[in-house]
Amino acid sequence: MELNLDHELVSRIKNLRMIIFDVDGVMTDGTIYYSDAGIEIKGFDVKDGHGMKLLLRAGIELGIITGRYSKTVELRAQEIGIRYVYQNAKIKLDAYQKILEATGFSDEEMGYVGDDLIDIPVMKRVGWAVAVADASPHILPFAHYVTKRPGGRGACREVCEMVLQVKGLWEKVTNRYFLKSGEVGG
Repeated sequence: MELNLDHELVSRIKNLRMIIFDVDGVMTDGTIYYSDAGIEIKGFDVKDGHGMKLLLRAGIELGIITGRYSKTVELRAQEIGIRYVYQNAKIKLDAYQKILEATGFSDEEMGYVGDDLIDIPVMKRVGWAVAVADASPHILPFAHYVTKRPGGRGACREVCEMVLQVKGLWEKVTNRYFLKSGEVGG
């Protein structure tokens, strides 16, 4: 991925120690399916999840703050290894404050990826606020970066790869995939 970022954006990303993601419309495309039995079903992009695992491998913490509750979100967070998960967060700033207290990180060390009005209060606080490509236009003034990919369709992976590249961690966490046959690596 070719990065052409201004100095301010690079500076914001280099400070990051954690990225928090919204779920509906960010980790998913925002579609919610219900079975006839009333079971909620969400679809997650596997490449987005792999990008998140790469961030964890690089030592960058991850979190989820979502305004809804879904067992599916718990399962996805466990599968990826996300420790900080706040669901049913009607006031996302409260959950964000709990994450700050638990981690000891500062606002400048936090990133947040959102797509709708409920995300604005957290976006106003963090060091790097991201809106997905298909986000509500009302949140765009609060974003430091808008992804090229839509929510649930590569936006999270785009964010993860950008962070890893800007922080100089891309090769460290991906070298195992690029080794020649017979070579051993991380």
